[in-house]
Formats: sequence, C-alpha cells, structure tokens
Amino acid sequence: MNLLHRASAVLVMSLLGCSDPPTSPPQDAGADLGADLGADTGDEPADAATDADEDVPVTPVTFTQVQELFTRTCAMPACHGRGSDGGGGSGGLFLTDDSTSYGAMVNQPADQVGRLRLVSPGDPDQSYLVIKVEGTMRQLPECAPSPGRNPCGVQMPQLAAPLTAAERTLIRNWIRSGAPRM
Repeated sequence: MNLLHRASAVLVMSLLGCSDPPTSPPQDAGADLGADLGADTGDEPADAATDADEDVPVTPVTFTQVQELFTRTCAMPACHGRGSDGGGGSGGLFLTDDSTSYGAMVNQPADQVGRLRLVSPGDPDQSYLVIKVEGTMRQLPECAPSPGRNPCGVQMPQLAAPLTAAERTLIRNWIRSGAPRM
C-alpha cells in the first residue's frame, strides 16, 4: 500500500472540529494541497489503510500548514473556535491559533481514551487526532458503542465532509515527523 493509503487509515475527533457547510472550493484547491504533499488527491475511504510504514519517506510538513487546515475546518465558534461571547471550544479544545492549538494537542491526553495522546509525536497511529479525523475510533475498545451510548462521538469534522486523503496525509506526516512546532 502506498503512503497515501496508509495515511488515509487512522485520522479529527470530537475534539477536532466542526465546519461550516462546505462552499465551492476553487477547482484546483485540492490539487495544490495534494501536489504539495506529493500525493494523489483522489479521496480514499477513511478506512482504506491501517499501519504506516516507518521506512516510507515523510514529506516535510510545518505546523503552520496544519493550523491552516484547523482554521478552515475546525475553528468555527460552534466547534473548536471562540464565539463572540468567549464560548466555544467543543470538548474544551480550542484550535484557534498556532500557540493555542499546539499546546492543547501535543502530548495531551485524549479525554475519551486516556491511554492515548491527542498528538503523540512520531506516532500517528497512537494519536487520537488521527483516529478521529479518519473515523476509526470504534476500533478502540473504549469507543465501542452500546445501546444509548456512543462514548467517542463521531468522525471529525462533525458538521462537514470528512477531510480529504491529502488533508489526512498532511496531519499524519506532521505527526510522523515528530509534530514540530515550526
């Protein structure tokens, strides 16, 4: 399986975001992101892959690129942004700017699955952010639904289409490269 398929397997969390209903993006917007990642920009099913191959080279990703994605898809007032009244931050997670987002996620425990970190530098498969954006949380024992109970919520972003394969790859590559702040 290629890196894109592997990257598609595990990604945003009831912790990561909601989004306004999608507007028509520029026709080449996805192509630019995919080209930047060196990836096929065709959407793959979120569960198309599982384990990442550590020997595959990782395309360098900056946290600024990741934050731009969060700002666009997650940081609305009703989700992980701040409302005019100061509220927001679904699940207590604010993804409004570089410093707030980074500090809230990197090496921080996932409330819904305490044995995992939201972002575990170097290990996207053990990062709850990846699990939530890929919609694979029900594979975790702690997240198994039962009648009247859905302990880990839904795939993120909640109020918009799932992230594209290229967007999920961006997050995976950032985490795999150690989740650098720069």
